[in-house]
Amino acid sequence: MEDAPDVGGPFVGAFEQAEIEAAASRYGVRAALRGRLTAGHQAPLAAFALTLLFASILGFTGFISRRAAEITLLIAASAFMIQRLATHRRIWRARKAGRVEFECLMAVGAVTTTIAADEVTQTAPGLTRRLAFADCEEAEEAGGLIYLWGRDGAPVVLPSRILAEGEAARLVARVRSRIRRATMS
Repeated sequence: MEDAPDVGGPFVGAFEQAEIEAAASRYGVRAALRGRLTAGHQAPLAAFALTLLFASILGFTGFISRRAAEITLLIAASAFMIQRLATHRRIWRARKAGRVEFECLMAVGAVTTTIAADEVTQTAPGLTRRLAFADCEEAEEAGGLIYLWGRDGAPVVLPSRILAEGEAARLVARVRSRIRRATMS
């Protein structure tokens, strides 16, 4: 059942501008935070909260002067905001790069996606992309789009609206099992 012939398509569909924007945004955020979610996003928040807590406690109990506690709070808030601005800038740049990469393939009209036993191929007029399942990290459905995330570069994206009702979840499950089999070999 996993290798049913109708699973692989070919699936043909043109992307709407909103779908290109959504795919580019998701790709940008994922690329910007790749492997650094804890270090780049959660750790600075925890450090900021702990600094606020300790400076407040030390200032309130009199171990440091009230003025020193206020200065510490202002410096911590400034450092946290600068870090957040840098993170948002990195995400914005990755979104912009993702949009350019997606528009090259998706904005040219109809895109044909074919899922074979060991790879997925996406073709558009003048462009072809191949992604082997052994090079995939995961497959997911989000926001009406099916993503096949490779280790490098933009994902292969397929709009789930071109599939029959309920077929998107089955397709994602089958692709996930193929990815697992390919990465285990």
